[in-house]
Amino acid sequence: MRRLLVVSLWVVATVGVTYVASAAVTLVDLQVFPQGERVEVLARPAPLPTTTVLPTSTTSGGSTKPTTVPATTVPAITAPVTTVPATTVPATTAPATTVGLSSTTTTVDLTPNTTIGSTTTVPATTVPATTTTVPGSAETLTPTTTRPPVVATTRPIPPVAIESANLVLATVGSGYDVDLVATGGRSPHAWQVAAGALPPGLALSSAGRISGIPQAVGQFSFSVRVSDGSGRSASASFVLTTVNSLRVLTTSLPEVEAGSAYQATLEATGGTPPYQWAIVEGRLPDGLALSTDGVVSGASSGGSPASVVAVATDSSGRVAHSGELAVVFATDRRTVAARGGTVFVDVLGDSVSLFLVSPADGFSAIVVEPGGFRVEVQFVPLQGDATSWVVCEVADGVVCSHG
Repeated sequence: MRRLLVVSLWVVATVGVTYVASAAVTLVDLQVFPQGERVEVLARPAPLPTTTVLPTSTTSGGSTKPTTVPATTVPAITAPVTTVPATTVPATTAPATTVGLSSTTTTVDLTPNTTIGSTTTVPATTVPATTTTVPGSAETLTPTTTRPPVVATTRPIPPVAIESANLVLATVGSGYDVDLVATGGRSPHAWQVAAGALPPGLALSSAGRISGIPQAVGQFSFSVRVSDGSGRSASASFVLTTVNSLRVLTTSLPEVEAGSAYQATLEATGGTPPYQWAIVEGRLPDGLALSTDGVVSGASSGGSPASVVAVATDSSGRVAHSGELAVVFATDRRTVAARGGTVFVDVLGDSVSLFLVSPADGFSAIVVEPGGFRVEVQFVPLQGDATSWVVCEVADGVVCSHG
């Protein structure tokens, strides 16, 4: 009976402690979070409550008998866990809040000598600070660089124009290649012949190049038009002259007579006259010279044959060469008469040669030296007369003597 009473008292004490703890948590909730928010209270396991029944004595018939009630162990009571949802307070920073619940101790006296102790400990609960940052508050912003707007500058496009220049001469039978030049406008440029005609054998491409091989001589007038990418155009007129190729016509020179005045003119054709002449190979005999007009003139006292090469240059810079031109001296035939007969010799430059011997009546001719540097002829009488002779030899020219 006594044991039953002890257990009943223990149950009542436990219910009371639980109710007091719940009331305390509810009170804290209402004070800290008045709008119905909750705080989660984490309870550490409380030490197991024990109930100790103190020994008592029972008196019966004048005698006292001790009675021992064994210790009763009451299971641990776990405080209920309350979960409080996270709350964000707008535009403010709430400091960390610490809610401390003091331990609650409840003591129930069963009898003057019986004590049932029950202790429930609620640990301190810390609600973390919640920080909400809104625009306008002290926040870190990424710096923004504002650049001024780009102002596009439009430059006017210059008008289309054709560079006016004299076209170089074209040579019949030779390749021709010249580019026309346009300025301004917007690329690409397109070319075409607007009026007139190019020389036969030449054509104008859309890129502005005149090319081909001319087939006729003359002056040809024509106009061209060039258009740019935006449709603007320009025109210009040109004159293209075609000529025959430059050639030297002179192939030989007349003979030079020693001691006589000499003159010969070199001739050329084609190209653009006038021509300029010069000797580029060889050398004329002493006393003769070539002028820039192509005239060989002077007087030579004689010498060995020679050969030269002349060049002609026209007003456009074209050049033509002659072949090898031989410069030879005319034969100087001399007649030398002696007492026994007559001797005919040819003097050519610095040489002499025997041409003919004609003895007189009563004499016979004997040729001692026939030529080269010396010609000697003796006339021997048939009857009792003295011998006659003729000698021609090279000595600062050719000198002839007789006796």
